[in-house]
Amino acid sequence: MKRKFQQLALILTCSAVAACSTSKEAQPVVYIKKSPVSNQWIADKEGELRESIKGSPFTLRSEKGKWIVTAPASESFNPDRPGLLMPQVLRPITQIAKTLQSNPDSAVLVLGHSDFAGNTRSNHELSADRAKAVASIFRLSGFKHGRMMHLGMGNSYSLGHGQNNRVEIIITHSTEMQGLMAEYHPVHMRQLASNR
Repeated sequence: MKRKFQQLALILTCSAVAACSTSKEAQPVVYIKKSPVSNQWIADKEGELRESIKGSPFTLRSEKGKWIVTAPASESFNPDRPGLLMPQVLRPITQIAKTLQSNPDSAVLVLGHSDFAGNTRSNHELSADRAKAVASIFRLSGFKHGRMMHLGMGNSYSLGHGQNNRVEIIITHSTEMQGLMAEYHPVHMRQLASNR
């Protein structure tokens, strides 16, 4: 009983102190100006990335200040074990990871995608497994959690028949990673919620 009284007294005291210390004046809002990724940063990465994926089924494109490497699932993952990478794609993924590891200003978001065949839950799990498989190569190359994330997107971003089963490796400047997660993470969470 005495302990409960002490806890209540502590809560009331803290509340009173907090209430007295709040100012009635409006606090200024601070906006952080986001600096755009320089065209030079984008240009510097292109040659290295093209060299890394040379001879692989991967494609490379630039979009809004970031590079996107697309790995088609049909050529990148084992048809019998769809969450397992094929041996021939380990080299290009490792090359990309090693290239970016030596550039501390780079960050990576790996997105797994699936098509509409099957149920939503299994598609989401498959896309998450594929993203995790690619992300594991980056982790083995020394990428830390803050510089590399992965998400399974299920069939949220449809490109059309035959192109949905893919993994995208989005390469961006490290200052842009938070914005990238803000764009893709809510969709990922909706996919998880719809699977329950």
